[in-house]
This record gives sequence, C-alpha cells and structure tokens, in this order.
Amino acid sequence: MFDDLDTTPELHDLLRFTLTCMGLGIPPERVMGDLRSGLEELRQQGSLSFQDMARIRARVDKRPDDEHEDEEWVRGYTAGYKAALAGAVQRLLEARDITVPKEVSRPLHLCPDPDTLTLWFDRSLTATTAEDLFADA
Repeated sequence: MFDDLDTTPELHDLLRFTLTCMGLGIPPERVMGDLRSGLEELRQQGSLSFQDMARIRARVDKRPDDEHEDEEWVRGYTAGYKAALAGAVQRLLEARDITVPKEVSRPLHLCPDPDTLTLWFDRSLTATTAEDLFADA
C-alpha cells in the first residue's frame, strides 16, 4: 500500500499503532483521527514530507483507487491546506493588532511550500511586525 513512500521508523510505528488499535476494536473514526494527527506531527517534525502525508491521507480516507484521481485529490488537499495555513497566519497577526500590508500578504498567500508556511505560522505567534515572518532564523 505504501511501497512508493520514503518511510521512516516513526511512520512505521504510527501505522503499527493504528492497525493495533483497529484490531482491538477501537472505533475507526477515533483511530483515523489519531492517525491524521500523527501524520501532521510527523510532517512538522520533518519525518514525513507534505506530499507523502497527503498521499497517505488520500489512501486511508478511501479516495478513489484510480491513481490519476488520487493525485488530483492530493493536489487539491495541498492547495487547501496551504490556503488555510496562510489564512491562519494572517488572521493570527490581525488578531494581535499587527497590520498585514500587501507586501506581506501577497507572498504569504502565494507561498508554495507548506513547511515555510508552518515556520511563518510559528513566527506569527511572537512577531511584533508582519515583516518579522520573513526574518532569517
């Protein structure tokens, strides 16, 4: 099922845990919720690429078996995830009374990399200006 993924020991542990829980009769919706949370955690730790996370989600969420439709779902999921994360960064800054000029909003919403958006989200928690998002670490 996951032969084409560059798997890590952490991903193997998560999948084993998921299968064990299902075997013990834990309700599938709860097990799948834990799996989704675990996948996101692995992505944020750098143990799983965003594309691999989306591919696993497509498979376990019973997406079509057609590989073309599967990849289409992954592209849509990726686009939606990035849009939501960019929106969350902007909303968080605005909730903290930090003005978000066009010069910041545009690159924020056009950023193609989920890992960069995650970094900017983390920075938005402590930023004093919107430009602080782009500061070198």
